Amino acid sequence: MRSKRSDLLLLVLNQLIWGAGWSAIKYAQNQMGPVTLNVWSLGISVLALIPFLLADRRSASSQLLPRLSFRNYLDYFIAGVIGLAGMTLLYAWGAGRSLAANGALISMAVPVLTVVVAVIVLGEKMTGARLASLGIAIAGVLMISEFRWNEVSLAGNYLFGNCLLFLGTLGNAIYVVYSKKLLAVASSIAVLFWGQLLGLLASLPFLYFEPTAVRDIAGYTAQTWFSLLFLGAIYFTATMIIFFRILTRLDAGQIMVSNYLQPVFGVLAAAVVLRERITWNMISGGLLVLAGTALATFEDLWRARRATSVPETAVQRQGNIE
Repeated sequence: MRSKRSDLLLLVLNQLIWGAGWSAIKYAQNQMGPVTLNVWSLGISVLALIPFLLADRRSASSQLLPRLSFRNYLDYFIAGVIGLAGMTLLYAWGAGRSLAANGALISMAVPVLTVVVAVIVLGEKMTGARLASLGIAIAGVLMISEFRWNEVSLAGNYLFGNCLLFLGTLGNAIYVVYSKKLLAVASSIAVLFWGQLLGLLASLPFLYFEPTAVRDIAGYTAQTWFSLLFLGAIYFTATMIIFFRILTRLDAGQIMVSNYLQPVFGVLAAAVVLRERITWNMISGGLLVLAGTALATFEDLWRARRATSVPETAVQRQGNIE
């Protein structure tokens, strides 16, 4: 129970930081394109992960590059190149070719797609509790955002951008699921480092489409450098270390329900920074999202307790009959 509570608190902390990260991304994009931002963020992250990787290597149970099968190397490629690089680049390109309302709606598919991919790739179970947790969290997000369906336009001029955003959400799901698969053969730090490095290398060729990337570096402001350091060292490193260590204990489908906490913290940040009003709908929605996250996190523990209580009850009944 203590471990589950710790996992829940750490997931909440991660989502708080990831929610704040959108402001840093938006600010940094004022001075650079999405590919340049992706390269900077992942590059700083790879450098920040090196000390952790070396410390991990010194442990008896880990190696810098353990002996892996061809299937494992293919999984690394899928996680780093298709998953991570695909996710970040497609999100960035899609956001510029679609509406914010479209992006908000499509991003809700990430946990659902993660569950589906995890069932196919990892054989995870599609339990009733997980479906319920997804439904509760989605309902909470819709209440928080006070979603206006008339602002959504999934076809027409925004169809291409929406397709890019959807493929980005699929890349997100693939990255989490294949990273979970690799945790069976490598440490969480090793999986994170090599995935980030592959994502960085896969992003570099796309700098061709942003030819002024190097020339513009001299004009970066102090706030831009601070945003990049935050994204690289905190957003893509510290929080991901926590996320991957929790991922060793939870199924991929369970852990991604916590993604629905980001709009909760976005509303709170807007209330504090921008003095926006918090409605009862937002409060109720936030509690629903937190309930859905807790249900997904504690599902295994509650199922195990229920399973162990059945034989005890049977023994007690037998004793009563005798």
